[in-house]
Amino acid sequence: MRNIVLMFPGVGSQHTGMGKDYYEKFKVVRDTFEEAGEVLRKDIADICFNAGKSNELNELENAQCALFTLSIAIYRVFMAETGVEPRYCIGHSLGEYSALCSAGVINFSDALRLIKERGEILHDVSVSSVGTMIWIINLDSSIIDEVCREMQSKGHEVYISAYNTPLQTSISGSTDSVMKTAKILEDMGALVYPLNMSGPFHCPLMKTASHKMKAVLQQYSYNKPVYPVISNRTALPYDGPESVVENLSSQLTSPIRWTETLNYISLMSVDTAIEIGPKDVLKYIIYKNGSNIKAYSSARCEDFINIRNQVLQLRF
Repeated sequence: MRNIVLMFPGVGSQHTGMGKDYYEKFKVVRDTFEEAGEVLRKDIADICFNAGKSNELNELENAQCALFTLSIAIYRVFMAETGVEPRYCIGHSLGEYSALCSAGVINFSDALRLIKERGEILHDVSVSSVGTMIWIINLDSSIIDEVCREMQSKGHEVYISAYNTPLQTSISGSTDSVMKTAKILEDMGALVYPLNMSGPFHCPLMKTASHKMKAVLQQYSYNKPVYPVISNRTALPYDGPESVVENLSSQLTSPIRWTETLNYISLMSVDTAIEIGPKDVLKYIIYKNGSNIKAYSSARCEDFINIRNQVLQLRF
């Protein structure tokens, strides 16, 4: 645990009850949820913990705000309990906002406002466009890319929208084009998994949403990162505050280059990855990429205690 990267998840990791053990144990978590409630004018803790509000939690805007709030709460616990600054921060889709906030680029309240507007923009696209997103498993991303290009040459709107591992890729586009492409890939041996809350995210069909988000992002100010944050769009560190607007707006129309991101941090001698969120999705992806990086999840408070103890043993 000499060179640590903190990883922040995106939508899909949320679940009812997430973070309740942290909330009960750490005052900084309760304070973070209270701060979020004041900014958003809604009880984020109730949305996260109340079993009767699972549908509300899974609404796109709420899912994004809840995940971000919990991620930053756990990050604050990590810093308070260990004092160890990460070598890098990375975030998957929505998680890029969490990474930027943890690195001091965007303050917490501004990030919440941005995410709220992002959720509204994405919701509008989801209900107004005939588009979707599907995970493709057990087929090399180069083959998927070739099939998508062939379909595009025939007038279909289908694109790779995330490179998670060499054998886990998502495609997005118009529903008809995505379903036809998925059928071809399935016949080639792929496993196909449609996404819930899905629109044609991270592909050119999000151009209007990207323009709207850019206008929103331009209303805020940004700081120099305390430690490097890797962009989903470029798989390279942010150049500085001036690159925030372009990276976050273009993120909506560009594929998530997660495999390249993991390759980059590995080349930079990162040896430990800690997922800061309510599941272990990104930890799992580390191993599926065949990385030598040791990965941990902070999904449960007891998981975090184990991580904290290991970090402190190395420090003293």
